[in-house]
Amino acid sequence: MMTKINHTRKRMSARACLLAVMALGMTFFTSSCDKDVLNWNSDPFKGQTYAGTLASPISTFLTEQEGFDEYVKLLNYSDMFNALNQSSSGISFTAFVPNNEAMQEFYKRRGVSSIEELGKEYARQFVLYHTVKDSILPDAFVQKKTVQNLNSDVISIEIDTLNAGQAVLNGEARVVEMGLSAYNGKVYVLSSAMTPLVETVYERINGSGKNTIMSEALAAAGWTKRLNTVVDTTLNQDRERVITHYYYTVLNVSDATFAKAGISSLSQLRAKLAESNDEGLSEDSLLRQYVGYHILQNQYTTAELGALNGSNVTRTWSSSARNQVFTVTTDTLAANEVDKYILNVSSSPVRFVPASSNVLSKNGYVHELDGWLPVWEPEQTEVLWDLADYTEIKNMVDAEAYQPAEPTSSEQRFRVATASCFEYEMSESGTKNRSYSDIDYVTCRSNMKDAHNHDRIVFNLGYMGQVAMQTPTIVRGKYRVELTIVYMTTNNFMRQQTDGNGGLLKLSFDDNPDQTVFTAPYTKVPKIMPGVYTSTLFEEIEFTETAPHRMSFIVLDPAASSNSNFSLQFDCIRFIPIEN
Repeated sequence: MMTKINHTRKRMSARACLLAVMALGMTFFTSSCDKDVLNWNSDPFKGQTYAGTLASPISTFLTEQEGFDEYVKLLNYSDMFNALNQSSSGISFTAFVPNNEAMQEFYKRRGVSSIEELGKEYARQFVLYHTVKDSILPDAFVQKKTVQNLNSDVISIEIDTLNAGQAVLNGEARVVEMGLSAYNGKVYVLSSAMTPLVETVYERINGSGKNTIMSEALAAAGWTKRLNTVVDTTLNQDRERVITHYYYTVLNVSDATFAKAGISSLSQLRAKLAESNDEGLSEDSLLRQYVGYHILQNQYTTAELGALNGSNVTRTWSSSARNQVFTVTTDTLAANEVDKYILNVSSSPVRFVPASSNVLSKNGYVHELDGWLPVWEPEQTEVLWDLADYTEIKNMVDAEAYQPAEPTSSEQRFRVATASCFEYEMSESGTKNRSYSDIDYVTCRSNMKDAHNHDRIVFNLGYMGQVAMQTPTIVRGKYRVELTIVYMTTNNFMRQQTDGNGGLLKLSFDDNPDQTVFTAPYTKVPKIMPGVYTSTLFEEIEFTETAPHRMSFIVLDPAASSNSNFSLQFDCIRFIPIEN
């Protein structure tokens, strides 16, 4: 049932809102810290009635409407009623408000009958999860793919093209009315509520009661604290506060799945691992290796773990176990979801359990497997190294901007040179390019739509500037290595070498002279049109062990310091196996 709203009184034009606010002599300011957004005890409208063209603040507004009694009850119980009515900094809000039916459905989903059974802190997190800083008008809302709530969680938005004025948030909550006007923001009515992210990946696994062996294995291998850490604050060498968010993807194995492999306890898992121990590792080392094999150091959905395109294509992923990788093979022709992705297809094939995968937590994803996934070294498969795919970079980029789902309407740039994944030196002669800093993360517009994850890393290091990065783990063998670059018309002087030598680089792996090449990738661009192009770095290179490698390059083009348009814009590097 749709919630009935008095649209005549509550909807105002933007001009009417502005005039009303100006008449009160009040100005809204944007706060730099979300912790300053809500003042729990401030409510300038308490005990007063507002009518006419000036709407009430959000909490009061909801009490005046039919259909929001349960959410108002939640606001009062969590001590958030006054906070949502006004901010100490005068900030406006966008509130995603579940109607009564949506709240009752949410309680049923959680196995409770009231908000009190979930506790006051949970109720507070629920409000923060459903609230966004700044008032978002409907015409702006329908253009967005994500928004970030007051807990810094990213909420996905999918506009319903079949039902006008509706959208789906996080794939679970439906917006049925958009942009109802309150004094201090907008209200978007939900017919189903979102599930707040209040649990870590470890709590997701440990709390279900179905994963006791994996929970005990994670603890025994020393992962409990790390997987329970969402954010950490440290001081850098300049005594500046650095906030680091941690993200993980955990491949979970349930007790029932372990049982199918004859494993009913942690001790039996240890014994199972020892059966195939041909490396002389200790029992504890084997367990640490097995557990690390099931953990990735960033968050990925099952679709992101799958191949980019084509059918029956295999990708290799680096695990947290030293020098160990697993593969994910995608069959885009599969008739059902369970058959779409296969892990370690050439060994003991394992699949995701769709109903228990893509479980989002506060610091990553949990995917359940239908097999116990022993450690295994696969044959060579293509490795796609996205130069921006590092947690350290993700921490420095606005959550809504990082790896956008589609090209952006305008470029967004973030300096990421201090990320620990980079080891770099700026040239003594510097650079004249003022459009970018030394190392930037930059999103891509539609003319660069072929860039992986619609982003790139821009290096602006000047002549003789240099940088080093660690590659993902690469299975031993021979490869052709290709670099994908972003080319703009301002780079044409590099393509034609009318100034400098085309962006000449000395590029090496592991500082090995036999794995060193001099290359000018921009001279390989075949046409002047801006876009994404590929240049071969090595026709053949051999890695003799399965491991990550140190890739470094030195800029040998004098134009890097003298031409204001010089920059190196790199998307990704592919390692394509060469059959012996």
